[in-house]
Amino acid sequence: MVLHLYVDWLSQPCRAVGMLLMENNVEHQVHDVKIMSGETRTTDYKKVNPVGKVPAIVDDDFHLGESHTIMRYICASRNLPDHYYPNDIKQRARVDYWLDWHHMNLRFGSSRLIKANFFGPIHKFPQQTIDESRKEGEDVLKSSLTFMEETLGKSNYIAGGNQLSIADIALASEVAMLPISGASCEGYPSVQAWLKRISTEIKSWPQVNATLDQFLASKDK
Repeated sequence: MVLHLYVDWLSQPCRAVGMLLMENNVEHQVHDVKIMSGETRTTDYKKVNPVGKVPAIVDDDFHLGESHTIMRYICASRNLPDHYYPNDIKQRARVDYWLDWHHMNLRFGSSRLIKANFFGPIHKFPQQTIDESRKEGEDVLKSSLTFMEETLGKSNYIAGGNQLSIADIALASEVAMLPISGASCEGYPSVQAWLKRISTEIKSWPQVNATLDQFLASKDK
């Protein structure tokens, strides 16, 4: 049974799901859906995901959105190696902790900066809106990266253990996206070493991040 994956490769949650599938040779068919072109808001796409967001999957007659939930579902339905989403209840809780933490911390800070520094000029947001989003994003991102730095100073992987988990994949995809917002993980050596480790261990990293790399290269010109 072929799983259908709907993605925009510039989206960090989409890249996380894509890497999990590719790393484990899960048979799937990719459908490109461009957020900036409004393709997630079409009537046809909302038949796939009524919320109108990516990523989404269709597995036979089962439709599912939300990247973290999709990753958990893939781990269970495709019987992936235990380290991705451990069966041990305490180890699994650590992975769940970081997946839940991600939304209102690292991702929230990153999204505020993207709103201010990327979408602000494009959509001509009021300067006050841009300034407020930038300040909030910088504060939350600094706090988030500091917490990650403290954690990764004690462990090679964000949720502990000896191998990467889906929490590593999700958070690494977010950190790799920071340059779009004008931010980075410079000044956080443990986070930098972790990101390099994850991007090396995940063999599909270059393929999945090719669109992002091209976009960042075009910004530098």
